[in-house]
Amino acid sequence: MSGKHSRIILLSIALLLLGGLGAWWALRPAQPVQAEETARPAQPATAPQQQAAAPVPSQPAQKTADGTRAWVPGTLFRYTLGADQRISFRKKQANAQTMPEMKFNLQGEWNVGVVSATSDRVDARVQLKLSTFSVLVEGNAVAPDARNAMHTALELPFFISMDKTGVVMLTHFEKSVDSLVRGIHRSLVASSQFVVAGVPQDTWKTEELDTTGRFKAEYTRINPERFEKTKKDYTHLIMPQGLEPLDTKILIKVRSSATFELEKDLWARSVDASELLDVDAGEQAIAAIYENSMSLRLLQRMYDPSLFNSFKSRQAELSSAPMSSFAGVQQDPMDQYRQVLGGKNFDALVKDLRSLPTDPEERDDARTRALEQLRALFMLQPGEALKVPEIIRGGMDPLAASPMLGALSAASTKEAIQSLVSVSGDGSIPHDIRMDSVAALGMAGEPNRQGVDALRDLARNPDPMLRDTATLGLGNAAFQMGDNQQQHRDAEALVYELTNGYQSASSPEAQALALRALGNTRSPNMMSTIQQALGSPNPQLRVAAIEALRNVPTPDADQLISQYLVADPAPEVRRAAVFSCGFRVLPPLLPALGQALRTDAADGVRIDIIRLLGAQRAVFPQVMMLLSWSAQNDPNPELRQAALMFVNTPTTPVDPQATPATP
Repeated sequence: MSGKHSRIILLSIALLLLGGLGAWWALRPAQPVQAEETARPAQPATAPQQQAAAPVPSQPAQKTADGTRAWVPGTLFRYTLGADQRISFRKKQANAQTMPEMKFNLQGEWNVGVVSATSDRVDARVQLKLSTFSVLVEGNAVAPDARNAMHTALELPFFISMDKTGVVMLTHFEKSVDSLVRGIHRSLVASSQFVVAGVPQDTWKTEELDTTGRFKAEYTRINPERFEKTKKDYTHLIMPQGLEPLDTKILIKVRSSATFELEKDLWARSVDASELLDVDAGEQAIAAIYENSMSLRLLQRMYDPSLFNSFKSRQAELSSAPMSSFAGVQQDPMDQYRQVLGGKNFDALVKDLRSLPTDPEERDDARTRALEQLRALFMLQPGEALKVPEIIRGGMDPLAASPMLGALSAASTKEAIQSLVSVSGDGSIPHDIRMDSVAALGMAGEPNRQGVDALRDLARNPDPMLRDTATLGLGNAAFQMGDNQQQHRDAEALVYELTNGYQSASSPEAQALALRALGNTRSPNMMSTIQQALGSPNPQLRVAAIEALRNVPTPDADQLISQYLVADPAPEVRRAAVFSCGFRVLPPLLPALGQALRTDAADGVRIDIIRLLGAQRAVFPQVMMLLSWSAQNDPNPELRQAALMFVNTPTTPVDPQATPATP
């Protein structure tokens, strides 16, 4: 084994994928501090032990009919968390130089929510909420800016994908999250992993993945609800090129034990895990030691409708990688697509789409899966995208065609755009499929000149539905264009073009369409046109102008939305202002929302505000004062009841269907 090869192994194991060297050395020590000082909470918070003493009422666990684990989308499990991670180095030679020792202590809440479940895959959202967080490097606290940045990144939600036995296969993080934070999260996920195929027996064996590689584990039943998991040995290690069989020159000593106490649904009531790995890479003068302990206690099981579609809505902004991947080395983005594709080809995916399940939920899952796989195929083999128009012309159900078109839009390669242009402009293709194609062309992540020219032509189409969809797509194309100088000029040219379209429009309907298209551009350069439209005596134009402001990233937009929320004489304009508030950061808008909640005569405006505040009460607790006022003082008893539902459940999501119908 070469020296270079063994050094790579040492670093990959030694860091336990808590990050690459860049993230490691970014944690520069600040002034030395005493250990008890570093353990103080980052911000005032109740310690997890105290929180556990007063548990929030939970939904009862329900045993499945066949006794297997319950994977119920929309179910959120809240746990208290206590965890310590330490990595150090043992000298094998007296004069050897070692890397600095690092210690992490995390206390707080660990939330795991089931987003979706199919026959072979479960997606879940995970979020860490810290009450205490400390980092020591060689016994010293790290620089405050580095620690605060880590604290913020650690609290960002992320997603995991498991098979139905509970093996975590993929992790999905926000692209801005560095490898060190990802590694900490992945270690916590691995430590809490309970794997069983079917109904738990008295003993069973598994193969699982963690941040070191693939290992064998054994489970033993201690009593009816309590199980012990022992990690036996590693068979494969993580390398830059993927999992590789364990080299005989590498010695890994494992001392690992985890105890799981399970509920009726086979979700953990408690987890206590500890692990020590001693990694000797053979030729190196030092060995790495990794120590990890973690404790989880179930606080609450609850229904959370925000879980549904949460992964799908963020997927384009996430970076996905196998659970066992080399976090310190840049991943080949094509590897992810290969894994998603799973060896299927274009014909196999078309066959899947032609035989969609009849059950609506299963059909939606199958369509989503097909879209992801087709996108992966079009990224790996761009020429395959050119087959889509002919397949659609040969006859295809719109429900089956839609994922193909969505995949083309998501891929946004030259060939994918070419196929969307072909389908969108073909009058022989059914109208609803052409509509989907035009919308997909307008939503392309990387629009090119061919696609934009096609949208321009379609915006002059005599068919009003195609024409309107293409016009809105032009606005989105301007927003999606890249940041280089030429693309910026092209985007501003589209804003100018849409502005001229508003000025020259011959009807209020055409003007409203142009305003909504301008809103899709999110360009500050459209503000003068929006303000002109807000001065119109026609409420239809004011509605369109207020809605166009919802994604404009300037304080001026907040001010205009607030102004028209409290002062516009037309209730439909005020309701449009509430609608736009739902797309923006709420605190700057709360004064206007509070004033409208207290004084607006229209029930429709007030119920819209109550629903908006209720949906955001867990993120912005200050809205509870407004909801409490409404629960006691709104003149409509149904609206008082709606507000009271949110007040009485300050952290529990409420089904919007339970609130009164919009007046």
